[in-house]
Amino acid sequence: MITRRLLMIINESLISSVSFRKKSKHFQATDTRKFIEIWLMNEQEAIEYAQQILDEDKIIHNQQLGLEWEPPVSLDILEGEGRPPLTAGPSQNESSATSLIRSARSAADEIIRTTSGSDLQASKTTVYGEGTQHHPILIKSVLELLSGEADFLVEKKLVHLLAPLEHDERLLMKLDSIFKAIGVETEDDINKLTEYFLRPDEKNPKEMVLIHPNQVLKAIRLFVANNFIPTKTSPLLKQPSDINDKALKRNSEQDANYWNKLANILPDVNERKWNALYSGLQKYYSVLTQRSKLIEETEKLQNQNSELRMLLQQYVGSRVNQDLQIPPTHTIPNDVLRSYARD
Repeated sequence: MITRRLLMIINESLISSVSFRKKSKHFQATDTRKFIEIWLMNEQEAIEYAQQILDEDKIIHNQQLGLEWEPPVSLDILEGEGRPPLTAGPSQNESSATSLIRSARSAADEIIRTTSGSDLQASKTTVYGEGTQHHPILIKSVLELLSGEADFLVEKKLVHLLAPLEHDERLLMKLDSIFKAIGVETEDDINKLTEYFLRPDEKNPKEMVLIHPNQVLKAIRLFVANNFIPTKTSPLLKQPSDINDKALKRNSEQDANYWNKLANILPDVNERKWNALYSGLQKYYSVLTQRSKLIEETEKLQNQNSELRMLLQQYVGSRVNQDLQIPPTHTIPNDVLRSYARD
């Protein structure tokens, strides 16, 4: 009874932070999801602009300059190469260490998902993950037994909140609270806990079977007494939230280099060609504009000249000239008259 009271005290001290941790993880997940969505949206837009620039650069080289176009070295960036991970992960050594201390919640979540719908029967020890461990179906049976017999470690208010959830989700949330109360923090701790929930089979002592539900409290007491040793320096007691916080840290310099590569996908040499071509085309446009104005003026003069010819022809061919003593035809040179006669 004393141990049970101590466990309840430990649970009460830890359960107060459960809600805050869940909210913190929820906001972390929401912020990360929004960050990834905005990143992908901006990246897609930047890649489209970069591809358009490269297409125009190819047209300029082939059609305007008559040169063979060579793609820039950084063309692979359009296929996503060089993009930093959207959630910065740890280094290789840290990754190996983290895999060895995978959180109990993550391990339980995977076991519950992989064994969902399976017949919960004790299984012989088999390989699961790193090293020789218990079969996931057997561990699922232990977790079900722990959740059913140690629900006193779960806050009553939380039990009511979990009631509408599906069985697997409700089981995972209850286990998360129980794990915090008894000090189960890693996948290795789950395997250690499983050992306390097994006993030799009476018919076949070589095989292990689950203990009776009445022995669950005793098994928890033994596990806590033998394994719950708080120490700040032990890597096995690292909280999952610490690992997640580390995973969310990003390399700002790496991000900036990636976006700078996208922004400067056009080489400086090609950009200078664009500037020189733009300057030459501006001069060419100025010449064409002047030529267009001259053509308009020429057309106006041609129209005026045609109108004057028509008036002159009417004047020369008029019958009034016959009544004049000196008709206009006598004063106009013959070659001029002949040219008008041909027109």
